[in-house]
Amino acid sequence: MRTPLSVMLVDDEAEVREAFRDFFARQTEFTLVGEVPDGRAAVAAWRQLRPQVTLMDLQMPGISGVDAIKLLCREDPGVCVVALTAFGTHQHVVAALRAGASGYVLKGCGPSALTQAIRDAHMGRMPLSPGVRLALVDSIREPGWSDPSQWSASVTDAEMEILRCLAAGLSAAQISERLKMAEPVVHGHLGSLTSKLNAGSPTEIVIKALQLGIIDLEAF
Repeated sequence: MRTPLSVMLVDDEAEVREAFRDFFARQTEFTLVGEVPDGRAAVAAWRQLRPQVTLMDLQMPGISGVDAIKLLCREDPGVCVVALTAFGTHQHVVAALRAGASGYVLKGCGPSALTQAIRDAHMGRMPLSPGVRLALVDSIREPGWSDPSQWSASVTDAEMEILRCLAAGLSAAQISERLKMAEPVVHGHLGSLTSKLNAGSPTEIVIKALQLGIIDLEAF
């Protein structure tokens, strides 16, 4: 039998934590290894538990979910944190993704969408609720949101292919398999894109590439 994915929940509302506790108690694919009420506790618990996926509320007292995501990503760039919140406005979406969130899911998404989002995030894809995608697209289309002058170097053909795969939610290993390219070479191109776009994570690479019109919105 496959070992269940370990999940940690961060939410300041006791009723929400109880609802998710009941949800995960009925699951065999996932196991809830911890639940904490705020961002500060989330960082400490993550260091101890090392969950494979962390579900993070954004609006909490003390350290916010966005700040907690930043701290975790600074500590481990490969950390998998999915923003799980009731707020789907583009300000919240962009803030969470730019902080390094692996995805953004609304609390009312339903059990099947939540389980798929956890799977996708763990596999290196970028789960986004449909409403969240629209908010992200709207933010990218806003006049003045982007600064094309940041794009100071040209994208090579190989980097463009990797960008398209990244926007489709593929991990480095999956990109390597799809493009028949050695994984260290993929990581090299990702490093180049990170430098060119001044991005802090694969998610931010995609956001900035969309923002600057380097890849098409339909690819995201």
